[in-house]
Amino acid sequence: MQAQPRRRPRRPGVCVGIDLAGVPHRETGVAILRSGRLELLTSAGSDEEILDLARKAGRWGTVAVNAPLTRPLGRCCLDDDCRCRTDPGTRSRQLERELARMGVPTLATALIKVLARRGERIAASLREIGHEPLEVYPFATLRLLGLPWEGKKTTSGRRKIHRALRPLVPGLNHPRATEHQIDAVVCALTALLWRLGRTRTVGLQEEGLMTIPLDASPIVAARHRR
Repeated sequence: MQAQPRRRPRRPGVCVGIDLAGVPHRETGVAILRSGRLELLTSAGSDEEILDLARKAGRWGTVAVNAPLTRPLGRCCLDDDCRCRTDPGTRSRQLERELARMGVPTLATALIKVLARRGERIAASLREIGHEPLEVYPFATLRLLGLPWEGKKTTSGRRKIHRALRPLVPGLNHPRATEHQIDAVVCALTALLWRLGRTRTVGLQEEGLMTIPLDASPIVAARHRR
């Protein structure tokens, strides 16, 4: 079960964003922000590669992952043929139902079981190295911040999102970034907003929480002061 993240720091620090793939042979995007500035944008494959990059957060950094990190209440697993599928479990979590009511559609956890299983495993490994990960959702972050979110599978769509993110992420100068790398930047940005106290959560503590942004005002203000 997802633990409550430790008390939020009030400084940018190091933020690692992970756009997790369901299987190691597909691309996992990873972005690292240091003091709000993009320090590294790359891709990973295996769990070990992902964890090695997450360690760059250091002891006091924040790691944010785009993947389900918990199961729906009542589910002992996500197997289709298990009794827990219908008695008393459900396919989705409260956080997914809350997002839908906010006009932010997402897939139920049990419909993306391959990714959810890996997300749960990665979250457990992150806890072993001292990090309680934030579950985040780049699509929700972009929508709630009023940034472009459509067309990330196309070159023109990714460049449009890239241009919109640049004022919020100094050092982002990667017009050829893949969709997974772009999503990783958004994950790291969400972690930064969490550290600055500009997020809230949806979901149930006993089932799993997702961190979503309120606004990006501290980052915008900081850029205007420069």
